Amino acid sequence: MKTLTAIFIISMFCANTIISQTQIDSAKIIFEATNGEFKNTSGLYNPDCGGDYTAQLLDLNKDGQPEVLVQVGQGCLTGIAGNHMELYIKDKNEKWNTQFGFDGFPNILETTNLGYPDIEIAGPGFCFPVWRWNGEKYDLFKKCPEKF
Repeated sequence: MKTLTAIFIISMFCANTIISQTQIDSAKIIFEATNGEFKNTSGLYNPDCGGDYTAQLLDLNKDGQPEVLVQVGQGCLTGIAGNHMELYIKDKNEKWNTQFGFDGFPNILETTNLGYPDIEIAGPGFCFPVWRWNGEKYDLFKKCPEKF
């Protein structure tokens, strides 16, 4: 009975500490895409003000290769927007390139251009710009009026 109890306790402890191969693969891709700035799917970004980050793998253009979306949230880092975002996409030469790199919340739309979806950037206010893939990078597609 003591052996069975010990096995149960060890298995309960290990169940919470085992990292799956998928998590390892995701962490490796995130680390590579962000040039080591982010090392996992989530974590503490700035210990001085408590900003956390999340990183997720997406397949925006449905080619089987991941893109990496990183979002950092905390008011002392991002002001009133509350979220900073960066999207990493590999180019034809297999080099990761950063898209966006500013504050806002990405909303991936159903409309597409050249295989990639349009992305609306939400933030404070009532009008949200839309960015569109031009074959090499995301460019501003729909601006908000100057006076809203």
